Amino acid sequence: MTPSSKIYAPNVYLFAFHLCNALDSESNSPVEFASLWHKSNEILQDKLAVNTELNANNLYIKNPPAGLRVNLIDKQAVGNRNSLPFDKEIFFENQLIPVKGFALPMRIDDSYALGLQIRIPKKVNNIKTPDVDVSILKQFNPDNCLLPDFVQSYFGQTLLLTAWLSVEQNREARENPQFIKNLGKECLEKLISGDNLPDLCREGELFGSPILEYGNLNQPDSYCHIIIWFFNSPTTDDIWDETRYSDFMDLFLYRNKILRAYGDCRKLYAVIREEYKQIDLDIDKTFQYLQRDKAQQRQSKGAGLNEEELEFLETQMIELPQRAVKYARMLSDLQFRENTIAINAQNYQDKLNQISLDIKACKKYNDSDADLSFLATFSTQNCPQFQRQIQADLGYFQHGSGLLDKAMEAIRGVVSIEEAYRDAKLEVTIQAVGFGLGVAGVVAGGAPYLIKQDAPDRKFYLPLLSSVEIHPFVLVLLISLGAGGAVWFVFMFGIKIKQLLPKIKQQLPPFR
Repeated sequence: MTPSSKIYAPNVYLFAFHLCNALDSESNSPVEFASLWHKSNEILQDKLAVNTELNANNLYIKNPPAGLRVNLIDKQAVGNRNSLPFDKEIFFENQLIPVKGFALPMRIDDSYALGLQIRIPKKVNNIKTPDVDVSILKQFNPDNCLLPDFVQSYFGQTLLLTAWLSVEQNREARENPQFIKNLGKECLEKLISGDNLPDLCREGELFGSPILEYGNLNQPDSYCHIIIWFFNSPTTDDIWDETRYSDFMDLFLYRNKILRAYGDCRKLYAVIREEYKQIDLDIDKTFQYLQRDKAQQRQSKGAGLNEEELEFLETQMIELPQRAVKYARMLSDLQFRENTIAINAQNYQDKLNQISLDIKACKKYNDSDADLSFLATFSTQNCPQFQRQIQADLGYFQHGSGLLDKAMEAIRGVVSIEEAYRDAKLEVTIQAVGFGLGVAGVVAGGAPYLIKQDAPDRKFYLPLLSSVEIHPFVLVLLISLGAGGAVWFVFMFGIKIKQLLPKIKQQLPPFR
């Protein structure tokens, strides 16, 4: 075995985060809040074969303590400890290897957090444990039970692997710049079964020891965040204590909330983009429908819209406001997630500042030991990039709201003009009919005086039909109706000429 295939005291930490109280804006489907504890028990009992579990006897489920950061373990049920411990032995390379760990369920603000540790201790009964081959990591993650596909936590998760480097490995790392990356890749290949391994995205130092980060932020659906941290300095071991573990749980919570919000934004982007395209197409279709040849011909003749067209526009007036509200709500969801990213990015940076101040307060550490630039890259580079992308999306899609408003305003204008046109036309018709009826009444009142009354037995006959006799009353009625109809015709003809005069003037050649 080469030195590079051995590691000392490996630790695997799972930090997984889930919803505690779901909001409508956070999730569109019901969330099983206790599923994180169920998954923890599956990992412990079914995968790691450990005879322990989180249950009602050791876990505050119904009546948890009050506070923003609460340990959900009932300490009295676990020997006054802060977590649920477990231990076992692995038969590996012809020897029994002790394995210890714990499960730590917590509620942090509006989220559940699970801390799960699986480790080979540095010493047992004050005797140093042996170096182990990296292939032992398969025993820590049977069936990939520590990966997101199995855990399925709402806000996502982070896997942290720590291990000590030997003196020989430290020397080789100084001589070969690729050594740490090669060893990290070897550990990753042993920890995860299959070929779908996350890519290395960054490397650097943290608390004086080399650290590697894996996972592609541009692939949120398949994102798997893994950190491999090789200890080669006592300072690292000194700083990485229970307090720092608690701080890292907070950091990873804020980080995963940001990534969840950004992933939701990308999904919302696809939905809003399709809605935006459909709105654009429907608005174009609406006005193309009104501008087709027959509609233009009727409008040029002053005929206005027919009943089908008016009904179509009235339907659009009902549907478009509903779509505008739906579209505005989607934009609001996008803005909500942008705010979520901004808030958690600030929380992340505040936590980093606190860690840095705590380390600097201990005079025994160097400034380089308090250098958190490896962790700070996420808040100083990635988060602003996420926010710029969302701002660009909002700026583009907000035109859709303006487009809907203008379309609704235009349709209302067309419908109002058509209704006004029809009201005016009806008013003219009523005036013509009223004027005709008035004339008919006058003629009817004066008609008897036009008929000679000196011959009581005088009879009237239809013109050209002398054999058909007309009663005087009928004759008076016919005369009045004829007069009224003639007046109505003359009135309407005058209105029509008045409407056509502007068009006739436009068609006439200019006077010279």
